[in-house]
Amino acid sequence: MERLIDEESRKELKEKFEKEMKRPVEILVFIDPDDTEHKEYSDFSVQISKELAEIDDRIKVKVFKKGDPECEKYDVSRFPSILIDQDSGYKIRYTGAPAGQEGWGFVETIVLVSRDESGLLPVNAEKLKDLDKEVKVQVFVTPSCPYCPMAVVLANKAAIAAKGKVMAECVEAYENPDLSDLYSVSAVPQQVHNDGTLTSVGVQPEDKFIDDILKS
Repeated sequence: MERLIDEESRKELKEKFEKEMKRPVEILVFIDPDDTEHKEYSDFSVQISKELAEIDDRIKVKVFKKGDPECEKYDVSRFPSILIDQDSGYKIRYTGAPAGQEGWGFVETIVLVSRDESGLLPVNAEKLKDLDKEVKVQVFVTPSCPYCPMAVVLANKAAIAAKGKVMAECVEAYENPDLSDLYSVSAVPQQVHNDGTLTSVGVQPEDKFIDDILKS
């Protein structure tokens, strides 16, 4: 199979990982081998994760199939799905393949998790420390949207800062049309909180994004 990451990009990523990563990160990939409609996305999710692991052995990849007990353990019912360092207490997942523009955000999230640093402005990270409830933040995206990864990374940063209290989920709109219809997604990135509340469309300033989470 043709590689997804070319040689020049591999060298750049190797340098980035060596310079910026601090500890191992576990990537859990969930696929449904019998779902031919999503086979392309499942194959991509597995391959991109494994190619990143080849670049730096601190990236650990495990692949599970629909019906495996891990699906119930991690509450995975959509395929493909990718969970990042779930057993360390973070709640960060990609529902759908991190393809196209989402690739760099996926990489950036792995690095941030490995550092256990959110990268948020200190004042916003401090606000999230006082969060006294769990908030689910879904960011709907499409592979061609150049702005979507910024919104996804911001949600993932919040999930790092509020470890275990904020669940950040990147939802690929085309792969999950039922969810897109349910939340009337007509433009991306679109943020939905707690399975229903539309909070914003477009990339939001960090302060507003964090304040929306606190208000949910």
